[in-house]
Amino acid sequence: MDVSIIFETVFQGSSVGSVWIVESPENRRWFERQTGLDGESALFTFRNSENVSDMVLGAIWNVQEHYPEWSQITVIGMSLTPDLVKALRDETRVTATSKGFSLSRSR
Repeated sequence: MDVSIIFETVFQGSSVGSVWIVESPENRRWFERQTGLDGESALFTFRNSENVSDMVLGAIWNVQEHYPEWSQITVIGMSLTPDLVKALRDETRVTATSKGFSLSRSR
């Protein structure tokens, strides 16, 4: 199963399947207009006081727990940092992308 985690507060792209997208008025409108999303897709919030790496890791770990059969997680709107690579490298293959990064299960 492929899952997208979107941190852009004004996401304007398209997506289908399982999507977790950060709460904002614009993203709520986007989310409500979608017809091809998995029923477990959701809007999520985070505290502005959170460390960015901790926030991203928390979202990833929540998605991994919610979707135990995930095969790829695409993170949009956050850059891959050395702290994230260090925290994730033992259990996943991490790849930087033009819009963020992706995780694939290590085989």
